Amino acid sequence: MHKGFTLIEMLIVIIIVALLVSLSVPKYKTAMEKARAQEGITNLTLAADQANGFYMSHEGTYSGFSGNYGQGADKTKQVYFNTVGISGGGESLTLSIARKTGAYTLGMQLSGGKVSRRTCTGDTRLCDAIGWE
Repeated sequence: MHKGFTLIEMLIVIIIVALLVSLSVPKYKTAMEKARAQEGITNLTLAADQANGFYMSHEGTYSGFSGNYGQGADKTKQVYFNTVGISGGGESLTLSIARKTGAYTLGMQLSGGKVSRRTCTGDTRLCDAIGWE
């Protein structure tokens, strides 16, 4: 009697391992992108807090907000995302941040000193995984 595995047994094990890997890699990639998206969400939230502080201290207007207002200005880190883009003024403001790969863009719309809408445009699969509209 020989000790060890037969070729068939080894092939079955290799097939099972390959199947498990093929099922887990997409989930892993999605989880990693969700974690990377937190950088963009954090930077947007910081910018929104600054903008809303500006709104409250400037008599209910976003006009003149540049993103360098109050505590925490320029404290964002940009590894996976570009800098926060700002558009609008007056009663409403739109903040957006794009993934450096160009896969998607996260956005926040501010109105009346609070966040009125969150958006994600681009790769719908990644936007769904992140949990933004």
